Amino acid sequence: MRTNNPYMNSGKILFGAHRGDRLHYPENTMPAFRGALAVGCDAIETDVRTTKDGHLVLIHDRDVVRTTNGSGFVDQMTLEEIRALDAGGWKDPSFAGEKIPTVVEFLDFISQTDLLINWELKEYPNELGEAQAYGCVDKLVELIDRYGLAERSMMNSFSQKVLEYVDKKWPGKFMIHGYIGYTKKDVSERPLESFLDWTAIWRKDADHVAGFAEDYAYADAREILTCILVPDTEEQYKKALDMGCRMFTSDDPTTGVEVLKKLGKR
Repeated sequence: MRTNNPYMNSGKILFGAHRGDRLHYPENTMPAFRGALAVGCDAIETDVRTTKDGHLVLIHDRDVVRTTNGSGFVDQMTLEEIRALDAGGWKDPSFAGEKIPTVVEFLDFISQTDLLINWELKEYPNELGEAQAYGCVDKLVELIDRYGLAERSMMNSFSQKVLEYVDKKWPGKFMIHGYIGYTKKDVSERPLESFLDWTAIWRKDADHVAGFAEDYAYADAREILTCILVPDTEEQYKKALDMGCRMFTSDDPTTGVEVLKKLGKR
């Protein structure tokens, strides 16, 4: 493995919450993150974007319309405008008034836990330009360092260029997570496999929901650890584990944790 990280070398099956506990709470909000901690997750996967005035916030989509009561692109709105939005009422009226969290707010929370952070970098050079995409990464790293959480941070992106930027600028500092076999946002100068620590098994179909054995073997031969998001059932988890999966990410962490317990992995 390229990154000497105890969380990778322990052999433990890791379990992460996808945008927090998004089944029971509005995704990428503080209640969703607290819910993931409460059910016993090892990691939280979340999505990083930059506001018009340079602040980092946690939201999956560029357009806020799906998960708030507003509309418009995150990168064209100020932090004040972003924080004025209701990011919870769409899920249930009981969550009305929840805010889109800042990265600082999230780090204040995560630093008081033992959780890993899977930072998905959502700004891509081919879409928003290199200055915006790489600037987002630079600001995130500065904040991670302020809290001393580099070892617990995984940098994740569908952009090969963004991941290569991280690897070149901070070699070995972060776990790097990419997507072998996925339709590319862009192409790095070096082969993606040459600087990945983790890859999501993406190629799946109705008969192989947990992915294909040859894809796990391909990653294993290159010393890249594998992770997947599958339905939270014993059947699908066991299939993935038998092929070598080392980390699950779940939209229903309560059920996922229980499945791993039944399989003797927690």
